Amino acid sequence: MKLLTIDSREVTGRPGVLLDSGDILDLAAAPSSLSEAQWIPHSVVSVIASGRNGLERIQRLVAVAERSDRQRLLQDGALLPYSGTALLAPVRRPGLVLIVDSNESSYIKSPNAAVGPGATVTIPWPDADVLWGTPMLACVIGRSFFKATEEEAADAIAGYTLLIDLCGLKPAAEESSTAWRKHLDSKQFPGACPIGPTIVTRDEFRDPSGATASVQINDVEVGSGPLWPGDENVGRLLSGLSQRYGFRPGDLIALEPSADSVGASRKLRPGDRFSVTYPEVIELDVTIE
Repeated sequence: MKLLTIDSREVTGRPGVLLDSGDILDLAAAPSSLSEAQWIPHSVVSVIASGRNGLERIQRLVAVAERSDRQRLLQDGALLPYSGTALLAPVRRPGLVLIVDSNESSYIKSPNAAVGPGATVTIPWPDADVLWGTPMLACVIGRSFFKATEEEAADAIAGYTLLIDLCGLKPAAEESSTAWRKHLDSKQFPGACPIGPTIVTRDEFRDPSGATASVQINDVEVGSGPLWPGDENVGRLLSGLSQRYGFRPGDLIALEPSADSVGASRKLRPGDRFSVTYPEVIELDVTIE
């Protein structure tokens, strides 16, 4: 299942599902349109936090929608075309965005940096004309845990989404603590964390290390390959992190790709369109200005 957040008048957006047909089912509007007595979720986080029971309810709603008249659902506003529908980050304002590097050191991105797919991000420093973009795959947490076992931590993963880590300074090989702090500070501006477009639930995306991503600048491919390390034990990693961090539904944990991989940082200038695509997740793109 591919969950997303529709940009709407509501501050938090409206939860939706991307159907196999390419249409979006608006979960806030669909139950009444389908004359089904269904639970109406208020956000994508409320869907994943409800666990298997919530996902099964949504799957039943999707099944009814796929058997219904498409034109009527479009007229009722329960069905939207994917192309041309504005989306927010699937988790509108994540409580925690944690980036973990190859040495299992971690840093936090501000939730206020999160934006959705197709965003235009302005370089925030008047004397700068470059940003650095790093594409990543992030796991989305579906239940709360702290000091968890490997099995408990792995079971807490609801799905996966794409993330682009934008920053103003490229780190050098050897840095002082002051330089590293400046580097981290340059990752926190509004728009520095594009997320989306969908959260693919774990049952549909069982092997993230086996999936191939395509990274492009201005529609020219600059890299292709997996973003998720093949030798990474996610349960062990999350269990280790949970000895220090408490996690809640909607939190994101991304693994920083190695510098020589498809996920290497790319230099971006005003006018550049930077995108990363997984067939399962679709395309996350951002334009720099």
